[in-house]
Amino acid sequence: MNVCKKCGVELDINMNYCPLCGHKTNATCEEPLFPKEETYDFQVLSDVQKRKVFWDLSLIVLLAGILTSAVIDLIINKNITWSKYTIAVGLAVAIHISLIVFLHTRIVPLLIFGFTTSSLLIVLLDWINKSLDWSVTMGIPLLFCIYLIILIVAQLIIKSRQKGINLIAYILLAIAVTGICTEGILSLSMDGKLILHWSLILLVCMAAVSAILLFIHFRLRKATDLRKFFHL
Repeated sequence: MNVCKKCGVELDINMNYCPLCGHKTNATCEEPLFPKEETYDFQVLSDVQKRKVFWDLSLIVLLAGILTSAVIDLIINKNITWSKYTIAVGLAVAIHISLIVFLHTRIVPLLIFGFTTSSLLIVLLDWINKSLDWSVTMGIPLLFCIYLIILIVAQLIIKSRQKGINLIAYILLAIAVTGICTEGILSLSMDGKLILHWSLILLVCMAAVSAILLFIHFRLRKATDLRKFFHL
C-alpha cells in the first residue's frame, strides 16, 4: 500500500505526489510488462570495450569476404585459384587487427608477431604455388625492411615531446626509405645487382619536403616571428 508520509492519505501505487497535500512520495512506477530493449551507446563504452567491438565487427567482415571469395572461386573454377590471394590477405589483415587490439601499447611484440605471421603466410602462399623463390628472395626481406621502418618511426613518434608537423616529416622519410628498400631488393633479386632509379627521385623529393616541415616545426618552438608570418 502506498501512503502519504505527511498526511496519511492512501495513494495509488503509481502516484508520485499526494493529491491532498502535494507531498512528494517515494513510490516508484510498476515495471512495464514489456521493458525496453537494451541498447548500448558506443560513446559510453570503455576503450577496451570499443576495441573489442571493433575487433568483432572486423573479423565478421573479413571472414565473410574470405568465405565469399572462396565460394565464388569454387563455383567458377571448381578449385581454389585466385581466391588463395584473397584468403591470405584477409588472414593477414585479421591477424594484424587482432594484434593491434590486444597488443596496441606493446609496439615491439606487435611488430615481431606481425612480421612472423606475415612471413609464414607468404611462405605458405609460395609453397601452394610450388615454389619458394619469391618469398625467400623478395617477400620476407621486403617485409623485414617495412617492419623495421615502422618500428623506427613508432619510436620517433613516442619519444617526440611535441607532436605536430614533424610526424608528417617522419612518415614521408619512412615512405622514401621504403621505396629505396623495395627497389633495391627487387633489383638484387631480378638483376643480381643493386640498381636505384625512381626510389632516389622519391628520396630527394621527400627529404626536401621533410626538411621544410622539420624546420618549421622546430623554428616555431623558439621564435614568434614565423607564427606571425604564417598567421598562426
